[in-house]
Amino acid sequence: MKKYKLTVFAVLTALFSFGAYAAFMYVYTESKFAPVRLLADPLQNTPSSAWQPASGRLFIHQVNTVRRAKNKDARYNGYELDILPAEEGGELFVAHDAESLSAKVKLADIFSALKRPQDKTYWLDLKAELTPAQLDEILQTAERFNIPQDNLLFETTAGPMAKRLKQKGLSLVLQIRDGFDRDGNDPATRARLNREMLADWEEYRPAAVSASFGKYPFLRGYFPNMPKAIYYSTTRRPSLKKAFMARRLREDPSVKIFLIDEYTW
Repeated sequence: MKKYKLTVFAVLTALFSFGAYAAFMYVYTESKFAPVRLLADPLQNTPSSAWQPASGRLFIHQVNTVRRAKNKDARYNGYELDILPAEEGGELFVAHDAESLSAKVKLADIFSALKRPQDKTYWLDLKAELTPAQLDEILQTAERFNIPQDNLLFETTAGPMAKRLKQKGLSLVLQIRDGFDRDGNDPATRARLNREMLADWEEYRPAAVSASFGKYPFLRGYFPNMPKAIYYSTTRRPSLKKAFMARRLREDPSVKIFLIDEYTW
């Protein structure tokens, strides 16, 4: 009887602890979606897009190793990975930074690790300006694995690379400018930031704009219909926050992609 009571107590304690944790994470997540105080009218009518990623909205971050690509194959249809040349105009590798280049992982290595690479959508974060030949190399590699161009998204900043991608008719994920979420509660600063954002959109017409979750409330407030690609969790450990945030982001039709980290590699 005593052992039974201890078991019941342990189970109830675990349930209470989980319930308290879940309640805290729910409230915490909801607080992150609180609306910002608007200093200008939201642009309700512009811009918007019917574009959708080819294989769902949930993407996993930094699939930069063959092991990670294999481990996540069954669970995720959206992969984010980084493209970096070893030197200007040189050989391309899948690497987040210069320190990672030593692994010499090629894009073909990632595709080869997957059962059906043609079924996934790839968010390619370009860590440097690419030459036309390097861009063609990416497209030719994808073609070798029967990956449609519609399944390739190219992330970069405003500038020559973004223009080249649009000229080739490729899907652009445009990084928004630094400081978009820092207006100092000054209406004039807010108006300038919004003008710059709208000018970038009108020039490049990206499939989506990319931003960390910290910028999302400002994007949602001032550009509610702008297609967004949101990086919303840097936590690799398991967390209910991810599930709660994913639920809220799914409720926003303007969020075309949301990108998460995950602990296991």
